Amino acid sequence: MDISVIIPTYKPGNYIWQCLESLKNQSITHDAYELIIILNGCNEPYYSQINNHISTWKDSVKVTLIQTDKGGVSNARNIGLNMAKGRYVCFIDDDDWVSHDYLKGLLSVVEGDEAMAIANVNNLDERTGKMRNDWLSVCYAKNSYAPNDASLMSCRSFLSVACCKLTSRKAIGDYRFDTHYKQGEDSLFNAVMSHRLKHFGVAPPEAVYYRRLRQSSASRSRSLWIITRDNAALAMKFASIYFNGIRHYNALFFATRILGCVKATLREYLRPFSPNI
Repeated sequence: MDISVIIPTYKPGNYIWQCLESLKNQSITHDAYELIIILNGCNEPYYSQINNHISTWKDSVKVTLIQTDKGGVSNARNIGLNMAKGRYVCFIDDDDWVSHDYLKGLLSVVEGDEAMAIANVNNLDERTGKMRNDWLSVCYAKNSYAPNDASLMSCRSFLSVACCKLTSRKAIGDYRFDTHYKQGEDSLFNAVMSHRLKHFGVAPPEAVYYRRLRQSSASRSRSLWIITRDNAALAMKFASIYFNGIRHYNALFFATRILGCVKATLREYLRPFSPNI
């Protein structure tokens, strides 16, 4: 099997059907990939709704539905990784969806067991109903101009997220998401395995990951003190990972991770003076 697609979900709305149908209707053969859906922190009626939906898929892609009472997207993704059988792993959020050629495009440019392939990314603004570029679109566009030169540093924006790419399962190895972190856990997961990534592919533009843009209130519900504390802890964790593996980690890459924590903190302090931040 080529690809394991891991989809964590918690009390999903109707948007999950668009996500699942986009994966069911991929242009590669159904035996080339599997879907692993992890319903975490909740059970009924969601389990039955999802199970009933996928049970109608006759002669279709293999789907595994798992329910766990333990919540948390990191825990759900770890369960998916433990079950994955594909040579490559792809994460998708339950409120997002992908183009018809998404998996085919990623698979066409990923090479070997030390590889990652990045995809084109678009946002759906739910307030306006219009598509617009994602912040990852800039990184994708720069790499698509010179795909042979794609590297850890040029693709580093994609190592801040779990989705929008394809990663070798051998490169992931026994690394897992750190469930102690609620912010920045995706970036930590990618950073700790970054020394195993030697090749970066850039998928064709028709391989698109569509993100549903929502108004996030998570960071704004936290006090500036908590934001400062959490970002400081994240920066220290990046530093710890680097110095514990200093011989094989990229110093410049980890410097950008720590700088990102500083910038994220400053952004929250400046938010009252610039509402558009």
